This record gives sequence, structure tokens and C-alpha cells, in this order.
Amino acid sequence: MERIVALVYSPDFNESNYGPLCKFRPDYMLPFGGRYRIIDFALSNLANYDINRVILYAGSKLRSTLDHVGNGKSWELNRRNGGLMINPVGLANKGPRSEVETYYDTIVYFQDHDFEYVYIKNPMYIIKEDIGDAMERMKEEDIDCLILSNKTVDKDGEYLNQSIINSDDSGKPTGVGMNLGITDTVDLFLGSLIMKKESFLRVLRHAMQANVSNSMLSAIFAYPGKLNIDFYRQEKEFEIIKDVNSFYEVNMRLLDEDIFDGLFYKDGLVYTKSKDEPSTTYTKNANVKNSLIANGGVIEGEVENSIIFRGAKIGKGAIIRNSIIFQDSVIGDGAILNFVITDKGTEIGHDVRLFGNRANPYVTGKNESLDQRSY
Repeated sequence: MERIVALVYSPDFNESNYGPLCKFRPDYMLPFGGRYRIIDFALSNLANYDINRVILYAGSKLRSTLDHVGNGKSWELNRRNGGLMINPVGLANKGPRSEVETYYDTIVYFQDHDFEYVYIKNPMYIIKEDIGDAMERMKEEDIDCLILSNKTVDKDGEYLNQSIINSDDSGKPTGVGMNLGITDTVDLFLGSLIMKKESFLRVLRHAMQANVSNSMLSAIFAYPGKLNIDFYRQEKEFEIIKDVNSFYEVNMRLLDEDIFDGLFYKDGLVYTKSKDEPSTTYTKNANVKNSLIANGGVIEGEVENSIIFRGAKIGKGAIIRNSIIFQDSVIGDGAILNFVITDKGTEIGHDVRLFGNRANPYVTGKNESLDQRSY
């Protein structure tokens, strides 16, 4: 798709929602599923639809992004023409920038380059949108803005406080709202929309001039001119990550084989930065049940209902349950962890006990060392 530019941005990122996990990285760079990062889903879907002009609005915490994403080679985005551009949002500005301000800061790029459509993607909404089919509908029906949503039955309140799209009696979108649980069925916003470039620029300029909106979605509905706006409803597997709890829950759901296959293999593969490491070593006393184990580690203890990332070491007699162990963590002999997330390089001493619960997992910081204590 040579006539479209993708804007990848997580406008709702709040470091405090993630505890120590986002002290040194943005939310989209959180490790995921044993050997991936959250950003891999967005970039892989773009690659699978041959969208090769991409702007990643990366924020001020650039090191992990540059290390993992780089020039986009792992997703074939290292093109001579187009390719991946990493924009360091906030480095030249005081205070946080809204989504509208963020895009407006790069308006010269949109004005100077020849493309017809803008695809906006929040990477914290994990879903493989059918971008090709959506684009065909945009062209056939001459739509100015197509909003990707899911008609969701939310009787249990799983998506409370998430953005929803309200509609009129004819089924056309009329505005953005918040799911307060008043109705069981809602049009849940999936973090993506596609716009004609000219419509995008008109909305962007109006929102800045009138100071009427912070988000691009609300700016669209606040625009006084006529826009042909419609839904593009997706029924595919999706997940939304917004804080530590949802990050934990989404990872744990990957232990369901059907959910894992739906996210990683159905409708296109998920690519990531490759690392050449040996297979994980399991000693004769190792006992692993219902877990995802990446390569490069050593398992000498018991692992159950957990996700173990690359290079992690689980000591003799250690027990890991319902936990997420990030890359290069070392769990000492006899340690017991239940409902725990260890950040990269965490060292847990011998016989240390760490306990959280499903609603509030215990989280360690990057390279943190915990020894001879119970928590």
C-alpha cells in the first residue's frame, strides 16, 4: 500500500499506571508473551499489509525503542523510500503533549509527502485489523473517516471506562463516549482509524485553532464541516492493555492455546527482533506445567501457569506460579513466587518468598535485587 502513512502512537500512556515496569520504557515496549514486545503486533500487521511508510511517535524514553525497533529491519520497514521514522515526542516541548498537538508537530511531513490516506494506530490495542478490506471500503463508499470498533457485549464490566463510539438511529457514528456499564452492548473503540489525508489535515488544523480537543477521535466529531464517518467493525481476537493489571491478565490469557494462536498466528504472523540463543535447559528435577518458556534459560525448579522470558534462570527447588518472569531474571534456589512480575535482570535470592494476588501482582523493578526476605 503505497498511498497510506501509518501513525503509531500510544496517547493514553501514564507511567504511574504501570508501577516500576515503565520507569525506563514506554508502555508499547513492555515485554509480552515470552519473547515479544507489545509494539511487535502493530508493526507486524503493517508489514503484513505492505504499509511501508510509518511514523512511530516514541516519546522521551527512546533507548529501548531504538534498541528493539531500530530502523524497522525486523519488519522490513528499512526502506530507501518511506520506511520507519521514529519521532521523539516531547523532547523539544515542555510538559506533555496531547494527541492532536503531537500530530500537528509533524504537519509539515503530511503536507510535503504524496499519499492519500492516514492510518492511526494505538499499539496498546492488540488486534490484527483487516486494513486491506477497510481501505477497499473507504474507496468504494468515499468515506472520510473509518473508525475501527467491536460490537461488544460487556455484561461483566471488563471494558468499563474504555472509549466507545455512540451512534444514531441509522447506525452512523455520532460521538465518542465512555463505557459506564449503562448498556450491555457497546461499540468499543479499538484504537485505530483511517482517514483521507485532506480530511485529517482539516480536522487537525481546526482542533488546534479552536482548541476544542485533545484526542484525534474527539476532534473528528468536533469538526464543524461535513465528514462522511462510519464504523468498520472487527470480530477478531483483541486485547487492551492500559495498566499493570490488564498487562498481567492479557499475558495470562496467552496460556489458553486458542487465544495464543488467534493473536500470534491467525491472519498473519507476528515478527520481532531475533536473538540467537540456545534452547532452554531443563534439568532432571525441573517440572513445568501450562507455561510459556522462551529460549536461552535454565529451569531447575517448578514452573506452573507462568510465562518465562529469554535467558531466565529458575534455581533448584524454586517454585514459580501464576507469574511473569522477564528476560535475564535469576530466581534463587528454594525461592517461591506466586502472582509476581519480575522486570528484566531481577535477582531473587535463595529461599525468598514473593506473593501478590491476581488483582494486584507483586512487581519488581529493572535489575532489582531481593534477598533473604519475604514480601
